[in-house]
Amino acid sequence: MNRPAAITVHGTASAPAVPDVMAISLTIHLHHGQAAEAFDLAAVRAREVIAAVLVAAPGANLATTGIGLMARTSWRNEESVADGYDAETTIEARELAVDAVTWVLAAAVAAGGDALRIHSLRAEVSDPGTALKAARESAFADARSKAAHLAALAGARLGAALLIREVGDAPVEPLQRAKAVALAAESMPVVAGRRELSVTLEVQWELLTRDSGPAAGS
Repeated sequence: MNRPAAITVHGTASAPAVPDVMAISLTIHLHHGQAAEAFDLAAVRAREVIAAVLVAAPGANLATTGIGLMARTSWRNEESVADGYDAETTIEARELAVDAVTWVLAAAVAAGGDALRIHSLRAEVSDPGTALKAARESAFADARSKAAHLAALAGARLGAALLIREVGDAPVEPLQRAKAVALAAESMPVVAGRRELSVTLEVQWELLTRDSGPAAGS
């Protein structure tokens, strides 16, 4: 049985979405001459930071994403010398309302002091469905336009869609910054910005001769 002539193209499109939640990665890092003491100090400070974050944002979803205990050494008199131990733990605060992030950062810095490291702050769209739907519709139209053009160049036309497949994940890429909202003069302002949610579709159409049956969409 002969397979029908077909053409396969990719269509890509994106749609804007405004992030409504954010995630922050915080690390508590402390040093001491003894391993157990370094670990205990980091644990105490981590509990203080966690308590402060939950006061600033009671609905925050907190998760420990890393714990470490490492010996610190230095090179002196042509030999490696022990200089104590570094203990750290990393906590990620997720599902933070954008207007709460400034307060969370201020609370974490106040509780963590010099032991606190702020590693990252990530803006997210909690419900990307509407934007992704619009991106899919535009991606399909893009794919069909390309396929129709190529079919016409070959002296043919499009038949039915034989395959539709979404390729990869929907990456979230920065589009532009929004206006910053400074919630407290002494705190760090936070910008949620906008994001582009992108979709790529692989679509295969049956390829018909110009004098065959009805074309796709007719």
